[in-house]
Amino acid sequence: MQNYVITITRQFGSRGRDIGIAVAKMLGIPLYDRNIFEKEAEALDTTLRSLVQFSENGITGYYKMAYPLGVGSSLKQDRMFELQSQLVLEHAEKESCVIIGRCADYLLRERDNVIRCYIFAPYQARIRNSRQMLGFNAEPQRIIEEVDKARANYYQERTGIAVNNTRYRDLFLNSSLLGIEGSAKLIADIAREKFQLPPQAE
Repeated sequence: MQNYVITITRQFGSRGRDIGIAVAKMLGIPLYDRNIFEKEAEALDTTLRSLVQFSENGITGYYKMAYPLGVGSSLKQDRMFELQSQLVLEHAEKESCVIIGRCADYLLRERDNVIRCYIFAPYQARIRNSRQMLGFNAEPQRIIEEVDKARANYYQERTGIAVNNTRYRDLFLNSSLLGIEGSAKLIADIAREKFQLPPQAE
């Protein structure tokens, strides 16, 4: 059977990452996200380590999401994106997997064996989800605004396309409709249908 890939692009607070984790578990395939790609890129080029040392720059927790390629020179950020893009293509070539973010939907645009998902949620749901993740003393509105802007700029700069485009997306899903498990099951069921996978074991 040919390898297949499910990409997850998401709004902050939509629980898109949690949905991606659940999809990978349901299908029994690995998941790759920013943390993994950063470690793999750093192993290939140790000079990139400075980009991901957020604690040394006073940036912790979810605030790091406002810096999609880390904190450092534009040359190093370009190198990080180059290596991460290479890794996305390599993983997609050798194995079935779920990939979160990293412009994977765009990078894999020429492939037929991909389901490209965009996870969103109503603003009030995103605020509730953010408070649950960050704690009730956090400022979810400000964080949502900052991360949304950072992700939109990152995607636009690296692909030339708006982050909420329909050109490189197969599925737009409001996560508040079915929740994490229900959304993940829907995506997994679509994958089973599209890629002719065996049904989920009872």
